[in-house]
Amino acid sequence: MSEDKKSLKVSISREAKKQIPKVSISKNQRPKVSISKKQRPKVSISKNQRPKVSIIFTNYNGGQNPLSCLSSIEKLNYPKSQLETIVVDNHSTDGSTKLIKKKFPKVKVLYQKKNLGFAKGINVGIRKAKGDHLFITNDDVTFEKNSLKTLIDFAQKQNDCIIGGKQVHPQTKKFVAGGRKFSLLTGMQTGINARSSVVCDQVDGCAMLIPRKLIKVLSLFDEGFYPVYGEDLDFCLRAKKAKIHVIYHPKAIFYHNPSQSVSKLPLADVYFYGFKNRLRLMLKHANPLQLAFFLIFHYLLIMPFRIITRKEPILKAEIKALIWNIKNLKKTLREKRGN
Repeated sequence: MSEDKKSLKVSISREAKKQIPKVSISKNQRPKVSISKKQRPKVSISKNQRPKVSIIFTNYNGGQNPLSCLSSIEKLNYPKSQLETIVVDNHSTDGSTKLIKKKFPKVKVLYQKKNLGFAKGINVGIRKAKGDHLFITNDDVTFEKNSLKTLIDFAQKQNDCIIGGKQVHPQTKKFVAGGRKFSLLTGMQTGINARSSVVCDQVDGCAMLIPRKLIKVLSLFDEGFYPVYGEDLDFCLRAKKAKIHVIYHPKAIFYHNPSQSVSKLPLADVYFYGFKNRLRLMLKHANPLQLAFFLIFHYLLIMPFRIITRKEPILKAEIKALIWNIKNLKKTLREKRGN
């Protein structure tokens, strides 16, 4: 090829390049390959994947309380297909059970021929429950709409453990109860009002989430704590002995007015059941040294202080509770060996 032709070809190609439009795309013009938040697949558990939860509580002449409780359960931010509600009716005579069936026909009501107390009644419900988790509560508790979801989400990030929520007063919204510490020397509990989750000795049986598989490890609630008081603490202490964590999770909120439950009992019975079950619990869980310290502390210090200084009418209840535990000592010690 001649030099003239070569120079002409180079000249033409240079001119052609100038005229060819640039196909490079600026940063602003480039199509975004990233996925928007709405398009991103959710890694969190979907509603259909959430575990089935059985909510269980007892009712004994609860009046409007169980209706309020069930109404709040219906409003929970949790898939309805994954919820089961069981009410164990302890032979109510106030018509509350009929109202439950009328207003909440999907609720499973288990009628009893007599008042079984809290622990035995809850055990009846547990045996009938089909949930992967059991949520134990009271008829005078109402649920904040995200409470159960919050507990379940937290539970699924943990190894199997018992988890309790935060109780606040329904009117004042003030803290009522959360986690608790317990001393096997004094037999006294100390409340925990933490802002974040914390391992503790006890969470209350009115806001307690239990993985069902733990029932096989720990067995049911001890029905010897009749009719109320101590069964939740006993259950948690057995869990701790089995190296299972008990965790207070304050982000899960439940509204509770404990005085409504206590007011159903005469004051003399409140004292008696409280003392009886506290002594029974100490006999089950304390070692000989701890038990000796507790007996001295309670009967020589706490009891005289309450009778003399605070003028509380507890002497008869204390004596009655002591006699009951002496009569039932062999049975209690069998339970202790079975722990």
